[in-house]
Amino acid sequence: MKRKKLLNINNLSVFLKNSTLIKSASFELFRGDSVGLLGDSGVGKSVFSLFLLGLLNPSVFSISANNASFFLDDFSFDFLTKRKKTWDFFRANYISLIFQDPSSSLNPTICCGQQVLEVFHKTKNPPKNKKNAVIDLFKEVGFNDCKKVFFSYPHELSGGQKQRVVIAIALASNPSLIIADEPTTSLDPYAQKKILDLLLRIKKTRSIGVILISHNIELVKYFCDYIYVFSDYSFFKKESDIYKNYFFNRSVFFKKILNKNYIPLSHYKNITTNKKNTVKEICFSFKNLKFTYLKKNISFLALNNISFLFNTYDILGVVGGSGSGKTTLGRIVSGIEKNFVCDSFFSLYNINTSSHMVYQDAFSSFNPKFTVGESVLEICKLYKSNFSVSFLFKLVELNDSFIKKYPHELSGGEKQRISIARVLASNPKIIVFDESLSALDTENQYSILNLIRALNKKLNITIVFISHDIFSVSFLCNKIIVLDNGKIVDNFKKEDIFNKNRSSFTKKLISDSF
Repeated sequence: MKRKKLLNINNLSVFLKNSTLIKSASFELFRGDSVGLLGDSGVGKSVFSLFLLGLLNPSVFSISANNASFFLDDFSFDFLTKRKKTWDFFRANYISLIFQDPSSSLNPTICCGQQVLEVFHKTKNPPKNKKNAVIDLFKEVGFNDCKKVFFSYPHELSGGQKQRVVIAIALASNPSLIIADEPTTSLDPYAQKKILDLLLRIKKTRSIGVILISHNIELVKYFCDYIYVFSDYSFFKKESDIYKNYFFNRSVFFKKILNKNYIPLSHYKNITTNKKNTVKEICFSFKNLKFTYLKKNISFLALNNISFLFNTYDILGVVGGSGSGKTTLGRIVSGIEKNFVCDSFFSLYNINTSSHMVYQDAFSSFNPKFTVGESVLEICKLYKSNFSVSFLFKLVELNDSFIKKYPHELSGGEKQRISIARVLASNPKIIVFDESLSALDTENQYSILNLIRALNKKLNITIVFISHDIFSVSFLCNKIIVLDNGKIVDNFKKEDIFNKNRSSFTKKLISDSF
């Protein structure tokens, strides 16, 4: 049976003022296929998805192509059209987008079921019983208690559950094409696999074309029928040298990682470590720590009788799935959550002034009205720091040209580096990294892991590194604790990660990791 082409893009170019975003790119997708679009952060992968959704303003962007068409049975659509009504009809009935971060793509003030219902107002064939249709969609995306989810608000769901709601919203218009833009980066390995398996099942049962945009090679290999590499402003197939070099260069890069070939950071060479204070002491100690979240008459035990300690100058890794209590623990260590209960507690430092957190979403942690230099200077003034903004930027491997830039002008990796510079302005003794690298491509992740290692070694800063990625944790940290449902289920040194005595949960985290 001849396959039916769903999408045909030929010689597409996109320019913004004098900048090239996409140049002479060709791309095709067949009905029922899943195609991967691989590329590093900031290369322009998401620009292509914005083009397909008609969200590039033609008065700002210059767009040209020999052909840019969508086909489905007797319907066809030209992506170069500038008619708003035509675009509105296409977006409402034929194409959907699954966002990277479900927390920011859902309205926190509206219950989840109502957010799915809103989609039916614009579709050409809305169901007669809309509420039942939403319940059916929730069943399709894997919810058991669908009525409870219908009336739940986003903050009452886990990350994986929120992403399922986003997928239900995407399916509500019965689309023939879904763009999944980094849909699993904020999820733990188990939830990632569940979401990908769900999308594979939906693709097969509905015969939907799926474009998966990602920087994760193994994830794309698992999900996609074929792959394009986005590099040098264009798409490259398997036969091209650029495609082959993309995979070869990353294999070399991973060999360097496995051999622990850290790149020395030049800006630290003139910083002298205070050798008198490098004797390890107990930095933090908890015995039978409990923390409970209270909401009206409902309580939720986030941490349940956990006991551990870590020393000064350690790099402690905290691993676990969504809702395991990782972030709660990080918020306690950084002095944000104070209403915890424990049999005994010791801190070498005043956690209110000496411990600070680098957050997962760097963009939302900045004021968009301030330049990033102003944001860092604000902390310097608050803590009466002797560091200049220029010096702090150099510590995170950024030059002075970044000082006057705004957050929206920076890549994810650059924003996260400036988040670190802002924390360094307070001259901290402890830095807590809460899923700080999950949205970055692999090279950016390990570049920043290298930076964190330098902060630890050269500035004598104790690090708590929270992640669902057990391999990033084992790469960076000398000690690791594993959390599940608010309890510590494993506690080991990194060289013992593959020990046969590891807990079943730890083994599952390892096996589910891409």
